[in-house]
Formats: sequence, C-alpha cells, structure tokens
Amino acid sequence: MPTIKLNDRIITYSLRLDKRRKTIQLRLLPTAVVEIAAPGKLTADEVKQILTSKSRWLTGRLNKQAALAANPVNQTLTPGSQLLYQGQTYTLVVLPGSNNKPEVIIKPSEILVKLPGPRMAAEHSVTTEQILKAWLINQAGEQFLVRTKHWAALIGVRPVRITIRDQKTRWGSCSSLGNINYNWRVIMAPPRVADYLIIHELCHLLEPNHSVKFWNEVRKFAPDYQECRKWLTDNGKVLCRIF
Repeated sequence: MPTIKLNDRIITYSLRLDKRRKTIQLRLLPTAVVEIAAPGKLTADEVKQILTSKSRWLTGRLNKQAALAANPVNQTLTPGSQLLYQGQTYTLVVLPGSNNKPEVIIKPSEILVKLPGPRMAAEHSVTTEQILKAWLINQAGEQFLVRTKHWAALIGVRPVRITIRDQKTRWGSCSSLGNINYNWRVIMAPPRVADYLIIHELCHLLEPNHSVKFWNEVRKFAPDYQECRKWLTDNGKVLCRIF
C-alpha cells in the first residue's frame, strides 16, 4: 500500500476509483489508512497536494484515533479490564456463580459479574457480555425514567412515551408525537451528561428544532450543555466500541 510523508509523519493511503463522484473524498479507516475516493486516476503529486491541503484535519483525526486505541477503557470484557459506568472507571471481575441467575454487583472500584451456576450454564450459554449489556440496559431504563420525570416536571412538559434503544449513531430523539428515545449506552457517561441528554430531548417538546430559542431553553436547565455535548463528541466511540 502506498505511503507519503506528511509533517514528519508517514501516511498510508489507498485510492478508490468512483466514476459517479464529482469531487474527491477522504476517509480515515479504522486501520489508520486514508482512503481517497476520486472520479479519476490521481498522480503521486496530486495525492500529496490533496493530503497536504487536508493536513490539519488529517492530523487531528489520526491523533484522536491513536488516543482511542491507547485508551484501555471499554476495550475488552476480559477479567481485569476497565469499564465505564456513570463516568467512572471500574475494574471487571468475573466470578463463577453459585445461583442459577447471573448477577452484577457494583463496588467502589469494581464491577463484579457473577456467572450463572452449573445448572443454568448447562442449559443456556450466557456470556459476560450478555450479562453486562442486559444489566446496563436495565440500569438505563430505571435511571433515565426517574431523571426524565424529574426534569419534565421542572421544564413543564409531558412526554408520551419513553423508550430505551440500542443505537450507535444517535444518543437520543424526540418524535413529533412526544415519544422520547434514549440510547442505553449513555448510562456509561457521567450523570450530568445523561441529564443534559434528557433535558435536550425534553426541550424538543417545546421547540422541535435546534433554533436559538431551543438552545436558550436547554441552557436554562443545563448551563454547561456545551461541555456535555463535547464530552459525548470526545468519548462517543469509547461508549460504543465494546457492545
């Protein structure tokens, strides 16, 4: 695969011919390879010129990708790995269970996952991932419902229905019918960030767009909403990469 030196950094890239395109598009792949989609063939000099013109964007993306790869949180679900829950990092401890039902217990610095006992294990193949995911979804359902009722009363709105969803592209949504959806993965974020998301969606019951008036409503109840949005932007991939 071809490479190019850019700002003392070796960049690996690939060229993809796409005759349907009218412009050139750059995409950073998870393998740190820059994919260049172009309507026609490009020379080495043209590639260098394109990458140079996008060097600031490219450097920022590569640095973020490297930081994510180096971050041990939510990397694996092996015993001893680090997991995020409500903004805090816990060490995963997996224990053989004595009961038929699996169990998750939160301690000051650990998340204990008790596997099902021999009888249930023989009947059902239940993994640590399944146990943890089910527990996190349940936690999100319980806690987001409580917080939604709290903030809805303060904001003066009444959502019709609240649903916890398994999504990787949206943190939440509010329909025109007044139904609110939350991504369960936000239970891993700090409580203030989860509260911001709840406030955000509830304020859509007042303003169904992202106008200045909408953000003014959000600011009334979440003065630090910009910091919370940035947290989700900076840590979103950490929340999504393990499940």
